[in-house]
Amino acid sequence: MSDIIISGYYGLGNSGDEALLKSIVSDLKNTRPQISITALSGNTSLTRKLYGIKTVNRFNLFSVVREMRNAKLLISGGGTLIQDATSTRSLLYYLAIIFLTKKMGLKVMLYANGMGPIKDKNVKKNEFKYCGNLIIDGKEI
Repeated sequence: MSDIIISGYYGLGNSGDEALLKSIVSDLKNTRPQISITALSGNTSLTRKLYGIKTVNRFNLFSVVREMRNAKLLISGGGTLIQDATSTRSLLYYLAIIFLTKKMGLKVMLYANGMGPIKDKNVKKNEFKYCGNLIIDGKEI
């Protein structure tokens, strides 16, 4: 089991997301060399090979939950994940991961995340309330 789980658009061929994962993993290992890290990935074997960390398929809910059971922190890493411009399904996926993480008692860190746009009024009203309090630049939103 891992100390930290990293969620993002990893293993799917986006060079910016892959660079961010590389940076997060490097920073964590430089700070705590023995830290155990798992990334949620679209290509588990490639991500494991590139970064030397444990991986689980981002869409295998059972594997994701199993990793969360003993983790301490979820890092939702990088880019503009919290938006529905590309698809509402993507936004709901990342919010569901955050919600599930909080329900299981883990801490959540949004790392280098852009927010918006969120066009769907139902998402604006309903989905964020399940994620709990969000603090951006020291201010609760």
